[in-house]
Amino acid sequence: MAKHFKERQMPKLNESKQTPKQVLQHLWKWAVAAILLAVLLLNLFSHVFHVVQYNGTGMEPELTGGQLLVIQKVKKVQSGDVIAFYYNNQILVRRVIGMGGQQIEIDEHGAVSIGGVPLKEPYLKNQTLGQCNISFPFFVPSGTVFVMGDNRLEAMDSRLKEIGTVSEDRIIGKVILDF
Repeated sequence: MAKHFKERQMPKLNESKQTPKQVLQHLWKWAVAAILLAVLLLNLFSHVFHVVQYNGTGMEPELTGGQLLVIQKVKKVQSGDVIAFYYNNQILVRRVIGMGGQQIEIDEHGAVSIGGVPLKEPYLKNQTLGQCNISFPFFVPSGTVFVMGDNRLEAMDSRLKEIGTVSEDRIIGKVILDF
């Protein structure tokens, strides 16, 4: 009985019931499905998502150098979002702190207030003013966002005139996944 069971589990190649034409049709269906899947994924990642590798220390501890980020392409973001944007032909990743029309205040210890209300920032490891060459209070221009890195000591962000606020046309999107 065991011999009979083994023979049924291991059919011989020459006992195949498919003709060469049927095998080719089967392979053709799989090839078409694979091509359609590739086209779908290419379109999805060209128009909806963007994948980048994060380099730097400006977003520690939230992000560390070498991580891959999936960015959902959007132009409208909100305070607290971690976004990717273009700066000098590079992609920077920072957190949105303030929106157009808001007043930002940062004291000498790095405490941030938006419109006079202290901002709660549980994602910060150390609160510090860091690199800063702008004056406060700072009014965020309409159509832009004020961004800061989570590693305030190291991050180059909107606190520097050279980077400034980020206009909507420079925003790639918001980070939705990191690995």
